[in-house]
Parts: sequence; C-alpha cells; structure tokens
Amino acid sequence: MFRKIFATAVAISVLGLSAPAFAQQADEPFVGPRIAVIGGWDRIDHDGENGSGFVYGGNAGYDVPIGNVRLAPEVEVTGSTQKSCFAETAGRRCERADRDFYAGGRIGYVVTPSVLLYGKAGYTNGRFTDRFSPATGSTAVTFDRRDNRSGFRLGAGVEYALTQKFFVTGEYRYSNYSADFSRNQIIGGVGFRF
Repeated sequence: MFRKIFATAVAISVLGLSAPAFAQQADEPFVGPRIAVIGGWDRIDHDGENGSGFVYGGNAGYDVPIGNVRLAPEVEVTGSTQKSCFAETAGRRCERADRDFYAGGRIGYVVTPSVLLYGKAGYTNGRFTDRFSPATGSTAVTFDRRDNRSGFRLGAGVEYALTQKFFVTGEYRYSNYSADFSRNQIIGGVGFRF
C-alpha cells in the first residue's frame, strides 16, 4: 500500500514540476529536445599500448530547466577510425575500436543566454577488435576476435547557442571499460534544438 501511495505522490510531483517547465520553454535557453552530429579525436589505451583516431557519430537528449540548471537524459552512438598495430615474434597484432553506445545524463548551468557549461556521466559499451596475422613460416594461428566491453563515462563541456535552434559544442570525456581498456576524447559538435 505504501509503495502505491509513494508512486502516486512521485508521479503527481513530476507532473506538477514539468507543467511550469514546459510553459517556460519558449522563453528559456537550452530547453527541450536536441540532436547533434559530433566528431573529434579518440585515443584508446590498453595494457600500456595506445593509438589515436577520429571518432564520429551523433547524440540526442532532452534538457529540463530548474532555474539556471539544466538536467538531461541523453544517448549517443559513435564509430572510430582508431587502429593500432604491433609487431610480435610470431607475427603482427592489430587492435581497433569499433562502435560505442552511451546512455547517461548531464547537468548544466546557464552562464549566459548563449553559454551552457555542463558535466556528464553514464554507461558506455564499446566494441573492440583484436586481430593477429602470423608471420610467413610461423606455426601461429590467425585469429580475429571482437569483444563488447562495458564501463562508465565522465565528461565536461560547453554548449554555445548560435541561434534559438542551432548550437555548437566542445567536450572532453574519459571512458573506462572492462579488461583495462580506456579512452580519452576531445569532441566538437553541431546540433539542432526542437
């Protein structure tokens, strides 16, 4: 019984808070649904080895105003050109970053009507490929393995409103995955707010 009462109270509170927020959206900056195309520098570190490439993709979110604070759930899908190859005694091994899925949230603060500073955190799942090609005459076996690795992402950035609808972003983020994989990225983006 207590759970039903609690759930009802939470639902009423959310509806009560969201109604004024929706009414204010037309006048407030950095509010409502948004999408962006992103790209930038991507560096993968694993077991003392590293390599850089270009990351590309897109994200979407929904910003809710609470005074000058903005809260937003967001999702993102990216790919990467990062690939690192290393000579080994029996052949050559290459590691490559593939697609990455991210789901999390961000909290921002409206510094001016055109500038939003924000931080973000969430869950990320990256796919990494490990390929080994044996040297000529070697008895080693060729393998091509793809692994999905889960982890967390932390980041910080700035969003600048070019107009009421269009914006640009700059962001740094760090992701940490299982099996000692990590990545650092510096990202730029161009987006549209509905």
